[in-house]
Amino acid sequence: MRTRFDNVIIGAAGAAAALFVAALAVLHGQSDMAPGTWRIADVPPELRTAVSRADVIIATMHDALLWELQSGFEQGGALLAIKSCHIDAARVAERLGRQEGIAAGRTSDRLRNPLNAPRPWAAPMVKAYAGRQAKGVEGFAVDLGDKLGVMKPIVHNARCASCHGRPDKFSTAIRTELEDRYPSDRATGFAEGEIRGWYWVEMPKRPSR
Repeated sequence: MRTRFDNVIIGAAGAAAALFVAALAVLHGQSDMAPGTWRIADVPPELRTAVSRADVIIATMHDALLWELQSGFEQGGALLAIKSCHIDAARVAERLGRQEGIAAGRTSDRLRNPLNAPRPWAAPMVKAYAGRQAKGVEGFAVDLGDKLGVMKPIVHNARCASCHGRPDKFSTAIRTELEDRYPSDRATGFAEGEIRGWYWVEMPKRPSR
C-alpha cells in the first residue's frame, strides 16, 4: 500500500524529472521554439527538400550581394558600395517573387530600409537573436501551412563595418550618404561576428508541377 510518505517521494521525483527535462531543453536551445518552428538541424525529414530549395535561393541572394559589394569597393570604395549593394540582391528577390508561390528578401532587428521589416513568422526569431553572435546559429524553419519559412543569419564582418559598424568611425561622406539615402537608418553599431540581419524565403513545401 502506498503511504503519504511514498506519495511525497514520488511527487518530488516527478518534479525533479520535469526540471531535468527542462534543463536539457535549455541546454540544447529548444525551450524557446514555438510549435511548428525548428532549428535547421531539427527540421523534420519530410521538409528538408523544401529547406534545400530555399538554401539555393539564399545562396543566390548572398552571392549577388557579395558581388555588388566587391564591385562597389573596387570601383569607388565604401561610398559606392552603399549606393549599390542592395540592388542585385533586391533584383534576385523580386525575380523570385514572380515565380509561383515564392517570396524572398532580407530583414533585421535594426533596419536600414523600413520596407525590409520582418515577416510576422520571422519576427520572434529576429527579436530573440538581436545582438547575438552568429556563431552556432544555422537558421530556422517555420511551418506556414502549404509553405515553409526559412531564415538564415547574415554575419557582420570587417567589410561591413564602414557603413554598419560604429557611427563615430564613419567618414563624413559615409554619414552624409546614409542620412540622405536612409533618413530613418538604424542599421549601425554592429560588432564583429554579430547577426546583422537575416535572409528569408517563403518556399512551397512541394514544387509546382
